[in-house]
Amino acid sequence: MTDMNTNDQAENTPATNITDNEQGLWPSPGQKLKKLREKLGFSREKVSDSLYITVHYVTALENDEYAKLPGHTFIKGYYKSYAKFLNADPEETLKCYLKFIEHVDSQDKQDADTEESGNMGEIITWVVIVTVLSVALIGFAYWVLAG
Repeated sequence: MTDMNTNDQAENTPATNITDNEQGLWPSPGQKLKKLREKLGFSREKVSDSLYITVHYVTALENDEYAKLPGHTFIKGYYKSYAKFLNADPEETLKCYLKFIEHVDSQDKQDADTEESGNMGEIITWVVIVTVLSVALIGFAYWVLAG
């Protein structure tokens, strides 16, 4: 039973490495609501019917898979409605969501900066190779024509 819970938790946790400094972000807003939903005995289908959204959207909210949802404004509304449905504090849920996405956005920016600097290194390498080959080709052409 313990292994099952560990696997279930791993499947529903976003693919982000959690450090000690980030512990304040966890559980995520989706994980908090999912845990409360399960504690209260509601199914995803019940939440879906009550909030007039698809089960797919409820699952995406619980798994913090925001790319599968229509947009930031809608996500905030879904979280607020979901929290109210579970008698949780909607404002606290929204604060948790905003803090969570702020962290994810900063991680994405760091990853993009790292990737961009890696691409710059590749570009410089190719420029050097093309320059060396061009000089060699010009030198060879001069040698053939002059000699």
